[in-house]
This record gives sequence, C-alpha cells and structure tokens, in this order.
Amino acid sequence: MPRCYIHGPMIETETVARSQNKAKSLEVGWTVALLAVLLLIACGETPNIRQEDPISSQSGASADGAVDSETTARFGAALERAAADPGARAGFYLHAGCRGGSEYRSVEIFESGVSIWGGELQFQLTESDIAGLLQELLAADYASLPDRYGGTPEPDRMQANSARSVVCSLSVTVAGAEKEVLQINRGEQSESFAQLVNGVLDSCEEQAATGIGAESLEEGLEKVASGELDPVTLGIHFQRMNDGAGGQAASELILDVEGVMASTRLRDSVDGYSDSIELELTGGEVAELAWKLAEYAPSRFAKNSWAPTYIDMTMRVLNQKTSLVARPYRGIDQETHGERQVDFDATVELLDALHERVLLEGEIPVPNP
Repeated sequence: MPRCYIHGPMIETETVARSQNKAKSLEVGWTVALLAVLLLIACGETPNIRQEDPISSQSGASADGAVDSETTARFGAALERAAADPGARAGFYLHAGCRGGSEYRSVEIFESGVSIWGGELQFQLTESDIAGLLQELLAADYASLPDRYGGTPEPDRMQANSARSVVCSLSVTVAGAEKEVLQINRGEQSESFAQLVNGVLDSCEEQAATGIGAESLEEGLEKVASGELDPVTLGIHFQRMNDGAGGQAASELILDVEGVMASTRLRDSVDGYSDSIELELTGGEVAELAWKLAEYAPSRFAKNSWAPTYIDMTMRVLNQKTSLVARPYRGIDQETHGERQVDFDATVELLDALHERVLLEGEIPVPNP
C-alpha cells in the first residue's frame, strides 16, 4: 500500500483546535443538562439517568465524537458476509497491535492466510483460523465501535502529542470496506477493546513462534525468490528528483512495490505528481525481481553512492532493510565505490525498467464507492 505522511505542526494545530471546541461544547452541554435535572427535581420528578457500556459510548471516540452510521452498516455487512463465506473475503487484511509495559506486539494477516508477526516472522493461518477471528470481531460488535478511545481535550501541545500515542489498534479491510479503531494513551481507556485486540494477538502468538524470518536483506530477497517467503514481505521505495545539483533526470518519479502491487507516479515542475498508476505483478515476476536484487547485494551499497541527480531508495524484506540517498556528492564520482557503484547503477536501471513497464501496462485505480 503506498502511503502519504503529513508531518507535525499542521496536524497538531488542527487537533488542538478541535479539542478546544469540543471541550467548550461539552461544558455547555453539561450546564444545560444540570439545569434540566434541577427543574425535574423541583417539580417532584426523578430524572432517569442511563448507564452506558463504555466500549460503545466513549466520548472522544472519533475526531468529531460521532460514528458514521452508513459506513458502519456497510462495513458490518461486509464483515458478516466474510465470516460466513470464504469467497466474500476479497482483499481481506487485518492489522492488530497493542502495547503492554515495554512490550509491543503486532500482527498482520492477509487474505491468503499469510501472516507477519512483529514485522519479523512469517507464518500461515488456516481458513478456519481466519473464520474464527472474524467471528470474534462479530461477537465484539467491532463494526459499531467508535474510531477512537482515550486521548485528552487539553490544548497544551505536549499533552496533545502524548494523547496521540497509540496503546492499542485494530484495523480491518474486507470486500472494499474498511475500519480502524485506536486506543490513545491518557483519558478514559476501554478495557473491552484492549481485551479484543490482545485476544487476536494471543490467538496468533504460538503459531508465529515457529515462523520464517531472515538474518539479512539478501537472505530475505533469496527467500522471496525461492518462494519460502511470500511476496507480501517485500517492499521497495524508489524516488528520483532533479535537485539542481547535477544533470537533468530522465524523469522525476516515485515507484513503490508492496508485495505483488507496483505503483508509480510522475512529477513535473508545474503540476506536481500525477495520479498513481498501478500494475499487479505475478508471483513469478516478483520472484525474478527479488533474485536480481539479491545478486546486486543492496545492503552493501555505499550510503553516499553517486548518481547524476537525487535518488532516494529503500528496500526491505520483513524487518531487514537498507536505505540510502544518492546524488552528486563532492569528491565522489562514478568510479569511487567500484563494484558497489556498478551494482547500485544496475539496480537503478532495473527499477527504471519496472517504472516504465508500470506506466505502459498499468492503470489508475478506481476508488471504492
């Protein structure tokens, strides 16, 4: 999945403003409610105050305190179909994570049953295992849970940053519908939601203990190539820009590979980045790509590799990763790093060729309705 990250101040300012408005609204609401209660008592009537389950009535559950009923119904229907029928699990993906003290546990589960524990170990769940997890979500009425628990309405920036620290999270995608629930530190916590997430993790932990890992990036690439590791464990990010320090690049672009899905975007100085174009590769094509990359031994590339213009490259298999920025460094040329530079240049050519193929054969994805 290609991801776009928006950094600090913009988000903090918006979050703080929303929190201040919400705090004022709550203050007014409680004042009105108190007056109503006093009037009822004065008239000799006893007010009926209803106690609600905190997992379904948590204030601050989402940014605006409301749950979209239409979205909830759509996701709930998709979840029910997926639990009853394996054929209705198109695009199924689940990510669960929870922190307990200094320990953080997480798991990713894909439609095929291929799962990744803590980003480090691949293991396999059966169809029955996935069906059981879906039934647990239905039993907990996951579709109706608020988007967020915890946090604080206080406007102080330090507290706002702390409030966005995730303690537990659970996100599920199935049949084009998706839902994510977060529990943020500080504020009122939901024990029921934490139990749900930890239950998912507990059900996977024993199987994950015998999973497959990699001791190096090259070993990981070889295991992807041989089929021992699934393509979902592979990720590549390749960005090229003209930074004005060297010659003009053939094209400015961002290419991402996540498992079998390759996506690319072009950039020009006037319109910025184009829409993403995607191409689904076959398992054999991913294996061939992984073999070639393993031969070039990317973890050996110099961190200051030479390139005629700016190149940002990241490559990973499970938790084995390498990242570098190449450009026209002072005192470094195409001969400085010898064989490592040759392999780096060959890798750039390989990714350029993949980019061109995605442009030629890929399509702009159609968003879900």
